[in-house]
Amino acid sequence: MGSSNNSHGSHVGSASILLIFAVLSIISFATLTLVNSKADYNLSDNLAERQRMYYEACHKGNAFVAAVNSGYETGEENGIMKESIPITDNQTLDIAIRSNSANNSTNSDNSADIIQWQIVNHSNFSYDTTLPVAR
Repeated sequence: MGSSNNSHGSHVGSASILLIFAVLSIISFATLTLVNSKADYNLSDNLAERQRMYYEACHKGNAFVAAVNSGYETGEENGIMKESIPITDNQTLDIAIRSNSANNSTNSDNSADIIQWQIVNHSNFSYDTTLPVAR
């Protein structure tokens, strides 16, 4: 009878080790999923803020175009009016418009020609293309 107890004891130990391994694996995967979800949330939040700032600048740009179409002519040089609308600390939306008086022969519907609508970087900004991989 003593030998049969030893064989049952070894099975109980392997089941316990297997259970501990399974629990540790589940905890590890849950932690990795949580970290990945937080990183995805931060990325989405940053992209949403970037899009909000871009569309806010576009809204201001459309207001500038509407003002020019309504007869606004302050700062006109050689028939071209320029506006630089900040998006971030190092980016602007630059707009250049040829006013009605500069092209009255080609433009009969009282609207100006937009000759530039461009995002411009104003510093030596470089994108981070590295992957944060532990070695």
